[in-house]
Amino acid sequence: MAYVVSVVNQKGGVGKTTVCRNLASLLSKHGKKILLIDFDPQESLSLYTGAVKKRFDEDTPSMYHVLSGQIHIDDAIINMDEFDLVRSDYRLYSYNGTPLITENEARELLGNPEAMYKHIVHALEQKSNPETDDRHRLSREIARITDYYDFILIDVNPNLGPLTVLGLLAAPVTNVLIPAFPEESSRQSVFALADTIETLLANDFDQQINILGILISRYEKNNISKKYLEFFSQLAENMGTIMFKTMIPKSVLVPESIALKQSIFDRRNNAPIIDRYEEFCKEFLQRIEELN
Repeated sequence: MAYVVSVVNQKGGVGKTTVCRNLASLLSKHGKKILLIDFDPQESLSLYTGAVKKRFDEDTPSMYHVLSGQIHIDDAIINMDEFDLVRSDYRLYSYNGTPLITENEARELLGNPEAMYKHIVHALEQKSNPETDDRHRLSREIARITDYYDFILIDVNPNLGPLTVLGLLAAPVTNVLIPAFPEESSRQSVFALADTIETLLANDFDQQINILGILISRYEKNNISKKYLEFFSQLAENMGTIMFKTMIPKSVLVPESIALKQSIFDRRNNAPIIDRYEEFCKEFLQRIEELN
């Protein structure tokens, strides 16, 4: 049974995609079977892994086709050397769940108010049933494949809209990893994420969300970073979680690896960021076992 890990922060540029890509490579080196899900309409993870050669491909099976009910997630999996991946699609930007009534349905029922009322009531019942609602749509799809993987890592889009809610409810037990950049906007976004998680749990008593911790990325040794480390450490404690001891330093290897569609481990073996990622992977595995 796979551990489902959503990598979340509404702030862009904090390293979610980089963490997903390189953590997947390390877990694969540990003999784990990994599935990556690109849940960001920007398609960055799909491009970074080399699974997608160009943006705006509307035909190759993607998470858009899965959420819109055209296919099941099994049919969207791309098999790669290190891991498997389900690609994103720019059309996820427009995803807002299933409408109560479509334009075509409204036209058909326009002259029959009783039938329209029944249709809308039925749609509302569907939306309030965890077996058919939109909020658990991703969870239902992932449940089809959890027996085939050790870890399912989800690169969630950087906002607090419907896709983020789906990512936080991606499994009956969702493990949340929060990359954060030591700056004010990143800190504020983690505050907002904490509120979102609290609200979801208050309205879904069967849901469990394990906040694995806050991972500081793009770290540089300076006074400002030191100040924000204190903030994040206190914030993590207030959220009932931890700030990981390992911090991922800023490194030229990251843009290089993205440009070449490689993990950072394919570039140089003696860079400090390599050691930090390996240390983080050990912390991550230990934390997963503690909380699960």
